[in-house]
Amino acid sequence: MASRGATATVQDTIPQALVLALGPSRDIVSATDDGKLLTLGTYPVECIPRLAPFALSLSHLGMRHKPVVVQYRQGSTTPLLRVSLARCRLESALQLPLLQQLFRLRDITSYDIEIPICSAQPLRKMKATFLTTELILRGELPFVIQFLAALEAESLGRLVVHFSRNQFDSSFGGTNIDCAYTLQLHPHLYAQLRAVRLCENEPFPRYSDIPLACILRPLFSLQRLEDVELVLAQSPMCARDYDVTQIARAWPGARRLVFACEECVGGAPTLDSLYVLADHCPGLRELLLPQLDVRRLGHSIEKRPPRVPPRDKPTHPLRKFGVACDSRTNISDQQAGNIARCIDSLFPNIDVKESWVHDDSAETILGDWYLIWVNLIATKAFRAVVPSRVSPTCVRAFESLTCLQAYLDRSVSFPGEDFKEWPI
Repeated sequence: MASRGATATVQDTIPQALVLALGPSRDIVSATDDGKLLTLGTYPVECIPRLAPFALSLSHLGMRHKPVVVQYRQGSTTPLLRVSLARCRLESALQLPLLQQLFRLRDITSYDIEIPICSAQPLRKMKATFLTTELILRGELPFVIQFLAALEAESLGRLVVHFSRNQFDSSFGGTNIDCAYTLQLHPHLYAQLRAVRLCENEPFPRYSDIPLACILRPLFSLQRLEDVELVLAQSPMCARDYDVTQIARAWPGARRLVFACEECVGGAPTLDSLYVLADHCPGLRELLLPQLDVRRLGHSIEKRPPRVPPRDKPTHPLRKFGVACDSRTNISDQQAGNIARCIDSLFPNIDVKESWVHDDSAETILGDWYLIWVNLIATKAFRAVVPSRVSPTCVRAFESLTCLQAYLDRSVSFPGEDFKEWPI
């Protein structure tokens, strides 16, 4: 806000414009669109017909808005001032009533909002009836969660959060955790929300890890989510079987789960997590885990050893599967083959051309997952070459070979390691 009238009664704490830019995009908005938008010019809010109700609200407060930049997409046939995207910067919780006025504009269906640092007190409730396309939020994650807890956007389809961590995030696993991470978003407030993307925007490396289930906990109540993505650019991730189990139970209708990071510390999921995802997420199409523990494979493989997938029954539809962080523990070829058969048994439709290995660097070839990937190709080739000639005797031989390798792997020990650390 640039100035106030003589009759203004609000506090002078709003030095910047709430609305920074307007654009006519009718499509899903993303950061990559910035280079495709051309600038029409800078105009006062009062000169933009679609913002007349918002300008009137400002005049009632005795305030005037700074001019805003109007942008349009090259080649668009949409009238230039028929805006549907607003980029906003909130500088304090005092601007929330003005943001509520923006939410009442029918034509603006997408927002890109910078969230300010707020107090621990709950924020004033807001309703965004016409927010239907995409909501992009930027700021420290606890305050973003507070904002979402106060917002009602029943028709919103996609949420993108570019977040940074605050001083409390170093105590994710301790008793000083920020209370915002314990909030649960009410399902009826986001009835149509299906896709959520969380992207870390830290300028420098952070050495304290982020537990996967902790950072996603506020979203667990939104059980209709189908596409969830978490990308950590600077912070390491801690993901255990418990975290994956919580995720699988929270989003049974998930079709895409992507959890990417540069480093995985403090624990990694075992094959038990894959069994849980196969059972609880029957529609999953794409899965990226931060890592998979290839040394401690869990207990499910003992109870449900790999079997040749049936040809006359529906199988799990997962087609794309990978890990963000490779490991180099020098597992044996038998271990890699056993893991590959387990994965093929759970997810027989995996496309090896899209999954696992994405480059041919020496580091990739020396990793555990390259060996597992090769064995997965061999397992699929066995099924593809003789699909109609696999007799029950051959199937039993395949399963017996798996059990034998499990027995042999249990007996393998490395210098300084106990063989009990290798449960299959």
